[in-house]
Amino acid sequence: MPHKAPKPRKDVSQANGAAPSVVQVYTDIEERRLKEWENYQKSHRSMEEANANRVFLDIAIGEALAGRLVVELFDDVVPETAARFRRLVTGADGVHDATDVKLDYLYTPLELIDKARGYARFGDLLAYGVQLEPLRQENFKIRHTTRGLLTMTSYGPHLCNTSFGITLAPAPSLDYEQVVFGKVVDGLPLLEKLEAMPVDAVGRPLLPMYIVLCGTLTGDRPPGKWTATQEQGGDEEDAGMDNTE
Repeated sequence: MPHKAPKPRKDVSQANGAAPSVVQVYTDIEERRLKEWENYQKSHRSMEEANANRVFLDIAIGEALAGRLVVELFDDVVPETAARFRRLVTGADGVHDATDVKLDYLYTPLELIDKARGYARFGDLLAYGVQLEPLRQENFKIRHTTRGLLTMTSYGPHLCNTSFGITLAPAPSLDYEQVVFGKVVDGLPLLEKLEAMPVDAVGRPLLPMYIVLCGTLTGDRPPGKWTATQEQGGDEEDAGMDNTE
């Protein structure tokens, strides 16, 4: 069975400037991110939750929304790694100068389910020609001891880019090789859905799985604007997705 290509990014500018539809996609995504942040702020008022560094990743399988992972970042242990991940989740760094690609994880595919090593790996922006300054491996204080830990893919000593993984089980083979920088605090059952998907001989999913929306749930208020009439905002393809939760 051929491997279906992941959903292409929609945020690449035209040669003579961004098309209006691209600008609208940016606006819709900011509105949706703000809406999720405000809803979380209203429903999670404990001091522990308010002070935690939490972001969300909405995962789609095919054209259906499969669920949400709420992730707490370990900025007290690996502040540089956590800060970069948060920026890529929120799009805070804007657009890459050389490629006009938005610097965020929107539409990033899940490219590998490595059951032997016990983790699922998402792709990075290198696939779109985006070359960022390599991120150093801050430390290995936290080991890959359990399910639901976020780990930064390494291409060698101090050569992390934007690819990351989520452990599906204890993954000791990743210790001292990759940096753990967060954990899933809500949505662990979604990992079971991902594990159950068919893969090819090397672990590549046979159905497209990707991040359809991501953003922050705590910290500073996101920059978007929205009103009651805009709550259903979003590009047509995303708005038509089925929610299977």
